[in-house]
Amino acid sequence: MKRFVGVLAALLGAALITGCGGGGDAAPPPVVGAAGGTVSGPAGAQVVVPAGALAQPTAVAVAQSASGAPALPGGLVTLGAVFAFTPHGTNFALPATMTVPFDPAALPAGRTPTLFKTDANGAWQALSGASVNAGSISAPVTSFSWAVVGLLPPSITQQPASASVSEPDTATFSVTALGTPPFTYQWQRSDDGGANWDDIAGATARSYTTGATSVAADDGDRYRVVITNPDGSTTSSAATLRVNAVAVAPAITTQPQDTSVAQGATATFSCTASGTAPAYQWQRSNDATNWTDIPGATNASYTTPATQAADDGSRYRCRASNTAGSVFSAGALLTVTVPGTIAPARLAAGGGFSIVALADGTLRAWGADGTGQLGTGAGDQSRSLPGAGPALSGVVALAAGSAHALALRGDGSVAGWGYNGFGQIGNGNNQTQASPAESTWIDAGTPRAFADAVGICAGTLHSLVLRAGGEVRAMGTNADGQLGDGSNTDRLRGVAVSGITSATAVACGGNHSLALLADGSVRAWGANDDGQLGDGSRTARNTPVAVSGLANVVAIAVGTRHSLALRSDGSVWAWGSNLNGKLGDGSDTARLVPTATLLTSGIVAIAAGSDNSAAVRNDGALFTVGINEVGELGIGALTPGFSATWRRAQASNVVAVGIARGGGLSHLLAQRSDGSVLTWGWNGDGELGRGPNPPFEENPGVVGGLNLN
Repeated sequence: MKRFVGVLAALLGAALITGCGGGGDAAPPPVVGAAGGTVSGPAGAQVVVPAGALAQPTAVAVAQSASGAPALPGGLVTLGAVFAFTPHGTNFALPATMTVPFDPAALPAGRTPTLFKTDANGAWQALSGASVNAGSISAPVTSFSWAVVGLLPPSITQQPASASVSEPDTATFSVTALGTPPFTYQWQRSDDGGANWDDIAGATARSYTTGATSVAADDGDRYRVVITNPDGSTTSSAATLRVNAVAVAPAITTQPQDTSVAQGATATFSCTASGTAPAYQWQRSNDATNWTDIPGATNASYTTPATQAADDGSRYRCRASNTAGSVFSAGALLTVTVPGTIAPARLAAGGGFSIVALADGTLRAWGADGTGQLGTGAGDQSRSLPGAGPALSGVVALAAGSAHALALRGDGSVAGWGYNGFGQIGNGNNQTQASPAESTWIDAGTPRAFADAVGICAGTLHSLVLRAGGEVRAMGTNADGQLGDGSNTDRLRGVAVSGITSATAVACGGNHSLALLADGSVRAWGANDDGQLGDGSRTARNTPVAVSGLANVVAIAVGTRHSLALRSDGSVWAWGSNLNGKLGDGSDTARLVPTATLLTSGIVAIAAGSDNSAAVRNDGALFTVGINEVGELGIGALTPGFSATWRRAQASNVVAVGIARGGGLSHLLAQRSDGSVLTWGWNGDGELGRGPNPPFEENPGVVGGLNLN
């Protein structure tokens, strides 16, 4: 009560000041209290507030003003000015009566005007319950805002929304419009994408519900509504109806397949299912019994991250599901192959001859025998078809030089035959051996036969033997330090390579050697005129030096004047001579340190020869690079004459490969997973094992009568 008296006194005081020469200032708005009252404005606009509508005295004003008002609805034809009833937002406990004037002359004959008012959200709305008088409209209101009289064709404030249902469910479309009532509605349908529309009989309400739907009859149809009032018509936008077929439970139609990849490569599994829109979820198991969802693996195909050795033996399956059910595929096995482990050296290509070990450890040989390199006894027994080889058994690995060969047997012994002018067979003399002779090593001045050998290699005129403890013994010519014993003295028996105690593999080149150590690093020694030692120099070394920048190596191979390394990620690195592009890095530039080739993943075996390199991929594909003078690339053509980029040879399912090394033309051997042997390249001495003609062959072909399995 005190607040009311204060407000009233203030208003009366202001009125007195105005009446005493206030300079024509506008009178303050009248105050309406609990007793109610009428407040008038320009042109007959007014508001009548009933008793009890206001909880406290309020200064009420009615002005002809659109200042601050929201924009008028599009299409609205006003019949008078906009009026502001203030204070905006005042709420009444009982409806007040708002009267807004308009110009009757602006009203078309036969039309009924509508009173529009803004709501609390600033949107214009048509007031219901209005009464039209001569030149004004009155309507009950519960709050103050802007108001105007006008004519408005229907203005759609909520368009029909597209719907998706499963047959035979119904679909409902609705619309909301603003404008001068009354509204009439007519829904329409189009079955040709909206090109043509037909009225739907009886669909004359604000909402329309279809009958039972079907995919064949209703999917893709469109719906819209035409809304009419006394001021005109408006057509809504079109809504699309999607009808889904009744869900059919999924069934696996394509099973994921077992996959084998090299360590570091990815593996992809695929699965497809029939049924209605199946969703996929891939799972993994390490024991084929317990399965775990793979986060994010929700497509029909799943590609693993880079594989690790621990992934070997894991299994993968997919679950296909929808609202009608779910089903699991079979589990697919993942085999992870560690690069460098799948290529047993049971075949060897020498200078003009070839030799292989059968599964029972006996040998077959063919080609030139001028210096006993076939190992079958006295006299030249050269031949162009496979025949019995040296009289040995239990052979598990072979190595061939320019005119000599070595065999490693399962009992750890080593035997050699062929040209022995520098003691490269290691039997204590330099006499040619037409039959196998025991290779030996010096132990505190005493010759001993090898009994713990686990690896061998044969260079042009020297040989290496890897012992079980990681020590390496070397014999033969040593003019370039290729024996690695710190001297340049030829050796007729195996001497220790200086400082090598943890080797896991050895490789012999023309006049240089490599050893792979257990820590994945590589050591090199011997000739280095083309950088084949990989230490960044061209200086020959008679003791091992570290190959620069190499780590995680799992296999090595050596050509006449170049070297290769295979890393655990399946990539191939090369260095040394790059004549004819044999390093495979896309150039013909010699490299003094290891350089990445164009084979960056998936490789599991490598080989090197005079002017070629070869690599086996984890899927059995064979890639070659270098000279192609006599078809060495195995691509079925002699063009190009050489390639500095790797070419895919016409050979599949390859598990091992060998390349002849020397100063002449080369031939290649490849073992396939079925045990068959392929040959191609130079055949001047019958080294392809496919008969004396032609002198060379660019197409890999099977050697008849041989199977290494």
